[in-house]
Amino acid sequence: MKAGGRAAVLALVLVAATSCGGGRQPTAATTTSPGSVQRADCSPGTHSFRLRNGRRAAIHVTPPGPRPYALIVALHGAGGSPDDALYAFRGASQVPGLVIVAPASRGPTWAIFSSEQDLDLESVDLAAAEGFERCRIEHSRIALGGFSDGATYALTLGIANGDLFPAIIALSPGGILANERRGAARVFVSHGTRDSVLPIARTSDAIVRQLEGAGYDVTYRRFRGGHEVAEETSAAAARWFLAGVG
Repeated sequence: MKAGGRAAVLALVLVAATSCGGGRQPTAATTTSPGSVQRADCSPGTHSFRLRNGRRAAIHVTPPGPRPYALIVALHGAGGSPDDALYAFRGASQVPGLVIVAPASRGPTWAIFSSEQDLDLESVDLAAAEGFERCRIEHSRIALGGFSDGATYALTLGIANGDLFPAIIALSPGGILANERRGAARVFVSHGTRDSVLPIARTSDAIVRQLEGAGYDVTYRRFRGGHEVAEETSAAAARWFLAGVG
């Protein structure tokens, strides 16, 4: 997988967010403890574990559907955690046939915001691989998604790796950092019209215009709210993702 560089191919405004991991206040973890779930366990539910590089991660498996699972790699916002990333996608938690896996960033947010080198790329790769190891995943049904800084990172990686991720789910993103474009991923963007952290006019409105101008298939959901992800929004994103794959 290729990392998106610092030079933006699409001329978008990047605004870094702070302390907005998953659109909620931190709560005690309700998942199982790291190491308690054996590798290749695809049982429905939420499980915490360690990636092979030692980074924390969490996975949520919904009840099986009539076909192999679809995979969403979910990226948390600044100051967040894998649990926060899963919370942002809680509207998809009971949609049959979904695996949602969430890695942790090395620092308070993803490394692309402060470094030329993407130090988190390995964890994203390993998280995706974990989903495939645990569950039977259809290669044509993979999405990269995230909230806030995680949405910016998802757009950055997804635009540069559209051949690997045919779908991108960006929930309240700040922009895109990408030095190349590969493939033609479908894109779902949602953003609150009252967002004071990443104001919509400077972020998603501009992102969507630029993506559409570049020929991307974009679904844009503006909602009356702030810097948050409502349960119905992530449910709509999951339905959009599954409806658009073969």
